[in-house]
Amino acid sequence: MDTEKLNALFEIENAFKAGKLLAAEAQQQIKERVGKVSAYHVAYIEQTMTEESSDECIREDVHSVIDMLGDAIDNSLPNLPADHPIMHYLKENEEMKRLLLAVEDLVQYPMIKNQWLELYEKISQYPLHYKRKQNQLYPVLEQKGFTRPTTTMWTFDDMVRDEIREAERLLREDNEDAFIKQQERVLLYARDLMQKEEFILYPTSLALISVEEFEDMKSGDQEIGFAFRGGAYRCRSEAASCPRCSQRFCQRPASPAR
Repeated sequence: MDTEKLNALFEIENAFKAGKLLAAEAQQQIKERVGKVSAYHVAYIEQTMTEESSDECIREDVHSVIDMLGDAIDNSLPNLPADHPIMHYLKENEEMKRLLLAVEDLVQYPMIKNQWLELYEKISQYPLHYKRKQNQLYPVLEQKGFTRPTTTMWTFDDMVRDEIREAERLLREDNEDAFIKQQERVLLYARDLMQKEEFILYPTSLALISVEEFEDMKSGDQEIGFAFRGGAYRCRSEAASCPRCSQRFCQRPASPAR
């Protein structure tokens, strides 16, 4: 994309965020003045045309950006081999999303601590995902001049990790009310960060990092480790009475032991 179109996209985005354009109006201007937009273009504008703030990744409303871009955005990923570093991140996100659905469902029922302990035993593995990003993916992106993940997304990684740890602490200490309340923060921030990874970080990484560089990452990734290698979380409901058990896990809580 040439400089004129990047500047136009930046101008439209600023007008949209300032409330001067509706989503439909922004989409029409992008169609007329810019054309198709990739995740890399969004990342490039963020890197080169906006003022940096340590909490910007937390504050950024990715949903509004998606609304603004509409059909103009192409953040599709190519077919990748199963052992590609980006595929490991995506697989971990897939499983974490399932675990968060289980959280969302369990909070509706009277608390059974063993169920939550089983669920959080899985969730507590997820921060390995952040550790690999910070030690493997971010340094290579930084070498390419894309420093925002290191300076801003790292802060968000640590925040979500700490929210998970706080939930675990409250669970261990039997602080039931605070633990249930804490699930709102875990759900909100973990989901938001995953969407930002998948919308911007991974497509941009694939645009900037070579096949050889990804290959070089594999040994370090293996050394740090991966989340959820023990398999997916499953409920203990009887399959006959639980229509969701045909999925990797269902969201219905197990019946209390009699």
